[in-house]
Amino acid sequence: MLSKILNSTLLAKINSKEIKILVVFGLLYRIIFSVFYFHITIYPDSEGYLFLSQKILSFNLSHYNGERSLGYPLLISFAFGSTIITLLYQFILGIITSIYWYKTLINLKFSSKKALCVTLFLQSFINVYFYETAILVESLSLFFISVIVFMLTDNYFENRSLKNDFLIGFLIAYLVAIKPFYIYIPFVIYLFVILKNHNLKRLIFNKIVILILPLIMFFGWSYVNKINTGHFVSTTFFGLNLSQNCVYFAEKAPKEFDWIAKPYVKYREMAIKQDKDVAMSIWFARKHGAFASYNLKLCDLSSELGDFAKETIRNNPIDYLKQVFTRSWFDFWKPSIYWNFDKFNFEYAKKIVLLIWYIQVPITVFFKFTFVLLIPILSYFAFKRREISIEFIVSIIVFSGSILQGLATYGTNNRFSFPFEFIMILVVISFFKREIYFSKHLNTFRQFLNNYALFR
Repeated sequence: MLSKILNSTLLAKINSKEIKILVVFGLLYRIIFSVFYFHITIYPDSEGYLFLSQKILSFNLSHYNGERSLGYPLLISFAFGSTIITLLYQFILGIITSIYWYKTLINLKFSSKKALCVTLFLQSFINVYFYETAILVESLSLFFISVIVFMLTDNYFENRSLKNDFLIGFLIAYLVAIKPFYIYIPFVIYLFVILKNHNLKRLIFNKIVILILPLIMFFGWSYVNKINTGHFVSTTFFGLNLSQNCVYFAEKAPKEFDWIAKPYVKYREMAIKQDKDVAMSIWFARKHGAFASYNLKLCDLSSELGDFAKETIRNNPIDYLKQVFTRSWFDFWKPSIYWNFDKFNFEYAKKIVLLIWYIQVPITVFFKFTFVLLIPILSYFAFKRREISIEFIVSIIVFSGSILQGLATYGTNNRFSFPFEFIMILVVISFFKREIYFSKHLNTFRQFLNNYALFR
């Protein structure tokens, strides 16, 4: 399947000169950074991915705790459980990702020269490299989202191709396997298929596959968790993550959940006093044994926390919406980088890289802020001009994700935005390119009319 993607859509009709430049730049970029920093960073999340990869390698998922979904551990298992080989895979996928960015820009009517410059600009952001050195899902998510966006910009909504429908359905299904949160994406795409086409028979028998395959993946893995843990959820952490959104109003929970709310509030106040991450208060409570006396497995505790969160949110909708839009959603737009700052090979390299990141942060914020401002403008154009542009479609995918992740959890929300950052930058650049080009030619046309009027 991957070979078909590469052969049919990646290498065809691409100027080899641009490809060579991107590949050479990608290799040199990673080699140079590896001289200063070649450290495989293991985070708390990483342990779950590594554990599931070992279960996959042993062909035995029985009694799996359901903490992680299948997609990323499958990549690690293809690396035989080796973190070094996984890192090399991520480097390779990062270079291939840049080629898809280039090809996407070509689809957006950029010249090959401008497309190359923008792609090199995107590749220069150092958080791309550091995510590739971490055992986290973000770089793999970035690869699949990049391929999907490329396919959407390649006249997907205009063309009728069952092969492409199956291919994009497979890609989204694997993306859902990486992170079940992405299950919303096929529904957004299908909505625009309906808006852009009026042949219902075609919709039902062709494009429906982009919903079926991701749903099979989502519910299939949830069923595996049901067998192993007794809970039909995409990951064991679902309830625990949802409860994080209640951190600032946990004391307003129903009395029946006092056994959760009281220690939750206690560890929240401790986190505030000790200047720790308040979003992780429920994790601190669990880590320090606040719920140990109940003898609950993690999957059972998470289920209880999910019930606590649902009832607390239902009883306090205003507090919940305030939490979502002033904290969780807001945090989504913050730049993120994951590195072990003490593992640089040279002290001066640490300072140089930190300086680069300090420069790139405001650049990233500028593009994200501009992107948010463009969403109502793109929406206005979609209704005013009766034209649903591909920029509008991918913007809605990103914006929907920003809201949904805010509704789902609080904590490390900016990690959700990293795989979407290239879309934000592409939309901003494409918008100004198109609108400035349009305005320039409109002014030229007006000048022509004025000159014509003078000589009549």
